Amino acid sequence: MPADHQKSRELKFASALSFVIALRMMGLFLLLPVFMVLAAGVPGYTPQLAGLAVGIYGLTQAVLQQPFGWLSDRLGRKPVLLFGLALFAAGGVVAATGETMLALIAGRALQGCGAIAGVAMALAADVTRPERRSIAMAVIGMGIGASFLLSMMLSVPLSIPLGLHGMFWLTAAFAVTGMIVVALLPAAPRQAAEFEPGSAPHMRPVWLLAFSVFLLHAVMTLLFVTFPPLLVEEFGLELQSHWKLYVPTMLVSVLVVFPALRRIGARLSEHRYLHWGFLALAATTTLLPFSPPWLALGAVLTVYFIGFNLLEAGMPAVLSRVTGARGRGRKMGIYSTFQFLGAFLGGVAGGALLAGFGSAGALLAAGAVCLLWGLLFMYVSKGVFPTGKAA
Repeated sequence: MPADHQKSRELKFASALSFVIALRMMGLFLLLPVFMVLAAGVPGYTPQLAGLAVGIYGLTQAVLQQPFGWLSDRLGRKPVLLFGLALFAAGGVVAATGETMLALIAGRALQGCGAIAGVAMALAADVTRPERRSIAMAVIGMGIGASFLLSMMLSVPLSIPLGLHGMFWLTAAFAVTGMIVVALLPAAPRQAAEFEPGSAPHMRPVWLLAFSVFLLHAVMTLLFVTFPPLLVEEFGLELQSHWKLYVPTMLVSVLVVFPALRRIGARLSEHRYLHWGFLALAATTTLLPFSPPWLALGAVLTVYFIGFNLLEAGMPAVLSRVTGARGRGRKMGIYSTFQFLGAFLGGVAGGALLAGFGSAGALLAAGAVCLLWGLLFMYVSKGVFPTGKAA
């Protein structure tokens, strides 16, 4: 196949998958900034139950990522993607029609049963060559970043007329739209060899990246459980103004991170920079409670999103190369299991720490853990990732 045609096909698949994942993630991101505030009026509300509602999505995702990956290795990626999106839509309907905190928790849990993250990454890896894979993952990461930006802009304006239940109806509509896009994707024959250059013959890189994405998403979920109340109660920033902080900082981070990822991805060297992402998370979560002026708060949050986006796009690009093609769905499933297990525990821990120690205590604890992991990752990764160009 001519190189230009192959590049075009790879880009089309990456763009389509990016759109599907972005729609699904937008259904989650739209709720993050407003859920803890809107849920306060739901019968049975407590901070702990609200944190559980935010995080339980990650628990069911974690339980089902590996079974979905295993099924996709045997039945094909597209059927599993369609089934997962259907479950996500059904969970949105359950939460939209529920009237209690327990119903919201049940709906969020069912949404999480649509565990397609690992399957989507495996499909993206299937149809791209190793040297182009970081670009494909960056395109998907840019879609997630764009969905985050739009969510921060639209979350509060949409939540005012729609309310919490209307927001869940919207997530169901996003899932149905994603199903249509997946159904229209062409057949996707695998491009990768059984064992790719630079892939690792052991599971150590998979486990290191799995534990890393666990921490990344635990901290992200904890941040959105504890930070919005901090903005309202301590900094006097009303909910309807939060997007003015999130959108510019996220946009600047995208403009910084993705050109950098393109350069280091061309050298297949993302793993050499990942520890800086955790150190950025450590510094920013520690400083956020003490940065009330707008410029200071915006600068700190920008650095947080730079670290987050570096890790969110860089880690799956590294993982897709070191797994090789055989059993890719299962190995991506391990990674995604830990990703969403982190989201679950981050929500639960965030609710508990918010109730017991306040927002500042929760964010300081997250900063300490990120600092320790960043230093450990820098030390351990030198002996884990394969050496050479494909590492």
